[in-house]
Amino acid sequence: MKEWYRFPALVMVLVLSCPLACSDDTRYDQAICVLIDVSGTYADQREEVVRILKREVLPGMEPGDTLLVIRIDGESYERDNLEALLTLDARPSHANAQKLALARQLDSLAEREMATPHTDIPGAMMLGGEYLRELASGSRVMLVFSDMEEDLAPGTRRGLREDEFDEVSVVAINVKRLRGDNSDPEVFRTRLADWERRVLASGGRDWRTIMDPTRLAAYLGEMRSG
Repeated sequence: MKEWYRFPALVMVLVLSCPLACSDDTRYDQAICVLIDVSGTYADQREEVVRILKREVLPGMEPGDTLLVIRIDGESYERDNLEALLTLDARPSHANAQKLALARQLDSLAEREMATPHTDIPGAMMLGGEYLRELASGSRVMLVFSDMEEDLAPGTRRGLREDEFDEVSVVAINVKRLRGDNSDPEVFRTRLADWERRVLASGGRDWRTIMDPTRLAAYLGEMRSG
């Protein structure tokens, strides 16, 4: 065996590089919170939402990543609204099996009969934010699949705290346009701008609207690395 002292240059490189390598405690795991609107105006989009998740989100998830799915209905700030919560196993083969099981669970969600006359978007966002804070992953993203038209039931109150979405990037995706949006696009734009203001005022790291679902995978990759 060759003694280490015969290679002083190599030893010096290892000594100098160790502090850099050992001090890098950056986390690259990602937590993705998916909010799916099941109210009457968005009910016809559930199958499309599941297709997007299976095509653009699940394939890019890595061991250690977490996915949670929350239902937006008339009273969304309920633990029962949590449809799925899964952290992928560190072993790739087990993680792939978990993805397949989750895909089947999403298919079941798309097929289930659900309808609600009211739409409690902030309640679902508050619930999702609580889970994301608890996970404390390297990057935290909230994907909101909805028409973004808030319609709280009488007596329901929702107030977003200043740190509600601290370090969370919020994305409105597959936003369905309502009848009034087509007759006056400014109604649609104003609705999204109002949500952007609310999210950023509540500590959100970022707000984005993605119209083309095929851009979602690249966006999640950017959030993971940056």
